[in-house]
Order: sequence, then C-alpha cells, then structure tokens
Amino acid sequence: MKKLFTMFTVFMIFLFAICFLTACEKETHDGIDYFKSKCTAELNGLQLINQTPFHSPFSPDSPQATPYFLHDEDGAFFMSDLGIDRKSMAIYMVRINLYVDTPEVYLHEEQTIEKIEIEYIDPSMMRWEYLNYCQDNKVSYALINGEIVKKGTFRILSCDKEQGRYEGSFSLVFSEGTFNGTFWIE
Repeated sequence: MKKLFTMFTVFMIFLFAICFLTACEKETHDGIDYFKSKCTAELNGLQLINQTPFHSPFSPDSPQATPYFLHDEDGAFFMSDLGIDRKSMAIYMVRINLYVDTPEVYLHEEQTIEKIEIEYIDPSMMRWEYLNYCQDNKVSYALINGEIVKKGTFRILSCDKEQGRYEGSFSLVFSEGTFNGTFWIE
C-alpha cells in the first residue's frame, strides 16, 4: 500500500510539472523557447532586448524572468536587464520605482521621473542616501546600471490586471544619452 501511495505521489508531481511547464506563455526564436514577456530599447542607435529563455523552474540555472512589473496601491516597480541580443549578457540594467498619491494612477497616466537635489550627509554614500530619501519620501526614481537617472517618463499603454498583461514604454535620460524602451509583460 505504501509503495502504491509513493508511486501515486510521484505521478501527481510529474503531472503537476507538465501542466505548469505547458501553461506558461512562451515564444520560440532560433529553436529556443523564451518567456513571452520582453523589453526592447534603443540608446544612441544601439538596439537592445531583454527576453528570458524558458527553463524548467526546478533547474538550478533557471534565471529570474525579466522584464517584470509589480504594483500595489502605493506605486509600481519595473525591472529589465537588456543585452544586444536574446543570448547575450545584460549590459544595461533598468530599475524604475514609481510612487503615487492616487492608487493605480500609473496604469492610466504617464508618470514623470526627475532627479531632485538633496543635502548629503556623507558624499561617499550619495547614491545610497538618495535612494533612501526617495523611498522615505515617496519620490519616484530610476536607475540604469546603478546610475541615478536625471529625468524620464514611464507609461502603461494597455493593461489587463486579471491576466497579468501590461504593455508600456519609458524614456530615461542619463549620462550616456536617452534610453527609450517598450515592454510587453505577460
């Protein structure tokens, strides 16, 4: 009886894994399956993309799927790691933190990001102090490769919260130029 129960348990785990793996939204490029979520961007003529390869979630080399977008009543967080093609290492890491007074306004209106001037206690800790200030005072900010973005915009163009689908764009100005991107998250 115990052997039958063990076999049944193994079968159910296998069945669950098959259902999970086939239920994820995927698309194929060059014979490789990728998550459907993707981000494309342009910086000074350089075209960039972020689309995570689909691996078994039980695999130790399974990367965190980016891009992704999280939100609640206080604001939103967007992240994307972009490279020159789907297979290359990320060369630009984009992080956008939005804080809002009205819940979910970021789903319907373009949000602006602008670096503000603050007094720093320790000049060697400027970035850390700035991020703490923004988080404590609910000031929206963005980072590209850890550099604080001077100004920018973030806009959700369409969304289906029930399905977890978001399409949007962003434009961020930093030391290397203007980083323009679009994303589709599913």
